[in-house]
Amino acid sequence: MKQTVGSLALPMLKNNEAKKAKQIVHSADIYASEFNRWVLNYLYLSHVSGGMVKYFNFHNIFNPEKFSESNYDINKNNLEKFSNKFKSIINTNNISSIGDLYFLIYTIYEPLWIYYNLPVEVEDSRAPYFTIFDHLYASAAMVNWTYFNGKPKKTKPVKPSGFYVVIDIPGVQGIINSARKASDYWAGSWMLSMIIWLTAWQLIKEYGPDVLLAPTARFNPLYYAMVMNYLKTKGVIDDSTRKEIDEILNSVLGDLSGIYDYKNFLREPIIPATISLILAKEERSCEIKTKILKYYRDAYNCIAKEIPRGKIESGLCKEFITAFGIEKLNSGKNEEPFVRALVKEAERYTDMLLIRPAIYIIDIDEVKSEIEKDINNHEDLHKIQPSIYKQPSKYKWNHKMENDPCELSPYFSSYYLFHYISTKLYREKIKEIYKREVLPKPEWFNNLERKFDYKNGGKDWEYCTVCGNEPAIFNFRKKEREDDYSKETKCELKNLVNYDSNRLEENDEGLSRLKVWFKPGEKLGPLCILKRGLYYSLHYAGLKVFMSTDDIAYSYYKEAINPEVENIEGCEKFEEFLNSEETNVYATFGNPITARKVINKCSSITEKSLSCLTKEYDIDRATKSFVNTIKGYRDSYAIIKADADDMTELARAEINAVKYIKITNNIKTNNIEKSYDYACSLAEIINNGYILMSPTYRVALSTAMMITLLRDIKTVEVDNYGQIIYAGGDDVVALVPIDRLIDTLIGLEKNFVSEDGFFKVRNWYIPSMSPHGRSFSVRISNIADFMTNEIQTATELLNEVKTVEWCSNGDYKKKFSVIISSSRSNYVSILPMGDFKNLELLKKMWLLNLSGILSSSVFEDYEMGFKKLVDPLSDKENAQLINRLINYVLIRNNGKDLKRDFKINIMHVTARDYKKSNIFDEIFKTFRLMRGIL
Repeated sequence: MKQTVGSLALPMLKNNEAKKAKQIVHSADIYASEFNRWVLNYLYLSHVSGGMVKYFNFHNIFNPEKFSESNYDINKNNLEKFSNKFKSIINTNNISSIGDLYFLIYTIYEPLWIYYNLPVEVEDSRAPYFTIFDHLYASAAMVNWTYFNGKPKKTKPVKPSGFYVVIDIPGVQGIINSARKASDYWAGSWMLSMIIWLTAWQLIKEYGPDVLLAPTARFNPLYYAMVMNYLKTKGVIDDSTRKEIDEILNSVLGDLSGIYDYKNFLREPIIPATISLILAKEERSCEIKTKILKYYRDAYNCIAKEIPRGKIESGLCKEFITAFGIEKLNSGKNEEPFVRALVKEAERYTDMLLIRPAIYIIDIDEVKSEIEKDINNHEDLHKIQPSIYKQPSKYKWNHKMENDPCELSPYFSSYYLFHYISTKLYREKIKEIYKREVLPKPEWFNNLERKFDYKNGGKDWEYCTVCGNEPAIFNFRKKEREDDYSKETKCELKNLVNYDSNRLEENDEGLSRLKVWFKPGEKLGPLCILKRGLYYSLHYAGLKVFMSTDDIAYSYYKEAINPEVENIEGCEKFEEFLNSEETNVYATFGNPITARKVINKCSSITEKSLSCLTKEYDIDRATKSFVNTIKGYRDSYAIIKADADDMTELARAEINAVKYIKITNNIKTNNIEKSYDYACSLAEIINNGYILMSPTYRVALSTAMMITLLRDIKTVEVDNYGQIIYAGGDDVVALVPIDRLIDTLIGLEKNFVSEDGFFKVRNWYIPSMSPHGRSFSVRISNIADFMTNEIQTATELLNEVKTVEWCSNGDYKKKFSVIISSSRSNYVSILPMGDFKNLELLKKMWLLNLSGILSSSVFEDYEMGFKKLVDPLSDKENAQLINRLINYVLIRNNGKDLKRDFKINIMHVTARDYKKSNIFDEIFKTFRLMRGIL
């Protein structure tokens, strides 16, 4: 690791070094400070009148009205345990460099503090929106901008110098969403996530973990896996110490997420396609660009070439598979020669860089004059100068000339720098000035001549039938009227593996197994083949996820319902189906009609299992209809796509400064109220009333997103038997069995808003992104549907639901909602998420219907007979009449148990391309979509 923050951890420094270190750290502290604290310390209050205050509440930065009381009573026994354990971990003779020590401290300090139940402490009690660790992590990042800028002057902060770097993979949806199988969907997402992560990891190893701004290294299981392997490989920690540290990390992550082994997260795509870094300026920007590009290529080669082909050669890739515990993929076992041969053919085109990065590098020194100009364009700044100074101070505004009131001290321009670069400059000018298309787009043709071979495809070329983005390089022609490869396809495949065409018979087992991975009739491009090869390698190395949509549809069925096989003739196929590693309805039964007959005939549920299932489904008793339904055939699963509303604004810290003023009612000292008023005025003039983005804010947001995504993974995969495709904290994509759809939606939204605005673990609090919520799109799809089309529909409807407004008594409000659609119906419905009452009502209706109690025709009864009556009456004044009409419909359909649940607020929904409707219409339409899918 290069000499950066780690250099400041030396225990003994000479006087000059100590002064320099102090000034560097103090400067980093200033630039890292969040907006309100910075105003308090460096613009409004002098050092004499400044100071800490006795205030013991910790407020959520994203929603200041939410707060939790902080407990500053430190248990001496716990503190002693913490201190002793910390010393035992870092006091090792194996640490050969300060960089290794810094890696260890950076990784373990905060989790260890939480582990020993020590209390959360705020950064500043006058601005209690961040923990001291939020600020420390942000300050560590800022040292990268203050360390290499020469000798600081006595009374002024070190001027920042360095790079703000963003690495982005554009067009990710086209890569991820192209899928025929669940494994395609997952593999595309994991591929992108790991390419970006390995690029970042190489920079982390060279410069230190503090360079990674977003996503965060805090509570990041991928970081834990890589850094623990790194320290173990270097001999910094031994097996015993690693076991100790792993126990601490697993305990804390487990309390936060519900999953008590960070290695269980390694199969999850949790790194977004865009990362932000803070780099020191040791080199020129062109050298940094070249270095990042090399690191990207190395990461790309590992994930897109070495792992799919099952031959790990580079040191980086060996490090990666060791850290992730998937060394088996390099063993050569479980080899399918046809899969490897196809991957090798696709690998010919990887150097055309099918996944291309855009690298943005902003050199601070090049934009300083632009920042000063932007500040000076705000002519009203002089009107809000502080007037409470008792004496001149180095922290006050610098007035050199009366007619130049906007010339500010270095504190302001340097503090404003991070906000300007990370929001305004990046948003408005980055694409024009700083974007570097460092890698060429694939060129498949040269003067109308194709630069690729189309195996088994003839003279003409065709697009890939899965992604439609790239030309196919292999045509898996099928036999006419048979689910098998044609004779020509088999010969071409044998040629790829250099087999003599006379060596293998037409029904060769290898070709039969290949159909699991490559379906007869497909025409695939290189990237889609590489995604299959990647999944194949990881699957046999132990990093297993669901392979097919059949696996998703039957995951809850196999794991939780776990039906018994009736001891009658003709049930052999059903037993084979239950015990198979990959669930495949068509391969096992031949067609869905036969599958339905066999499964319904051969399945049974024991009394013991039924007792557990009634609790699982939250029903009072299991009727015969309910038992027959849940033990029977399934042909559907659900695609869930969720995205945070207003996330762009949240990511830019576009929160009105006035929201923070209420805190001054509780802090009556040190001119706090006046300073907050001043901060609001400053924000109004320079940032449209919003607080300024700060490193500490960005660190806190990244941490909230990390905790949210970890909980999302537990909700989808552990609680509801589904599969995460991508989890980013703000957004999530998942596949879930229909049985658990409604529970998954409720769980995911609860993860995002959290309880009382905070994630709580022991004596520690982490702000959630409350009050912001997520919009959801649910697509109920059949296992026979073409997955790419289903994903596209779900994506389009997610964009639609983001335009939803709910109106109650003339008051229009945007509410986080879920839009539900089905590939087997033209109906689309929208429900507000809110307090989940509507989803819980829907679940109750669905379960009553499964139990044979609520009539399936309740929808038609309402739609044909009562909808026209309810529509013109749906307002508050007619609530009682509407309630009577709805109750009548329910009673007619044996739904009297739902009368109390239907006492809901009367609302109308509108959206961009959605016909105006009322809440009752939407509930009944959603029931129409859900009925009969089990």
